[in-house]
Amino acid sequence: MRDGTIKYGIKVPRTVAKAKQLDQENNDRLWQDAIALEMETILPAFDIYDRVRPPLGFDKSSDHIVFDVKMDFTRKAR
Repeated sequence: MRDGTIKYGIKVPRTVAKAKQLDQENNDRLWQDAIALEMETILPAFDIYDRVRPPLGFDKSSDHIVFDVKMDFTRKAR
């Protein structure tokens, strides 16, 4: 199983645990900040989900995060 990849010379994690580990190794919070920003963006959707009954045949989506490095070297979680 692959641990991640390297993009623009930066290790890109495949899991949240690996993202936290990379932040500890690099003594920064870049991946954790990217995760927090994404969670802040999608939280309103979960609020609506809790108040509205899903339609018949609704399938719950998986809960996984895709990590990436942008061309300006900022970290992205989506």
